[in-house]
Amino acid sequence: MGLPQPMRVVVNASKKGQYWALAWDSPEEVISIAIRLIEGKFISLDPKNPPNPQFLVKERWTSRTFVVFDLFNSAYDPDTAHVDENDISVVQVSLSEKETTDEATAGVRKVINNKIREIHNDTGRGSRPPFSVDHAEGKVPRYYNPRIPIRGSS
Repeated sequence: MGLPQPMRVVVNASKKGQYWALAWDSPEEVISIAIRLIEGKFISLDPKNPPNPQFLVKERWTSRTFVVFDLFNSAYDPDTAHVDENDISVVQVSLSEKETTDEATAGVRKVINNKIREIHNDTGRGSRPPFSVDHAEGKVPRYYNPRIPIRGSS
């Protein structure tokens, strides 16, 4: 059996479900739940060699909290994660009234991978995950030292 393929997992915890607050307060617990949910369908776990998830970001909105982590991504480098590379497959885990897992469509995969690059860029040189981005209750995150400044911004 070959090495597992790198994958990015995006967990969407809805306020309608039981994991919304937990996703923000204890994202590592939600990561464990997500790994259990994708086991068998997207990954095979070896008890002697458990996965080592790389927790990348938690992002909170008024009605949803997203947690993103990588599995088996040995090529991940936080110093270059803001550039157009490391575009890996994405699995979606929905934690709402029901718990579901699906492979992301090409469009969703592009959005998720671009968002991770954007957050790495916005947080600046030397920044390391996990990142916290809070939009709840109308908050607007501010980034003062992006790696690549956006032209025309002041």
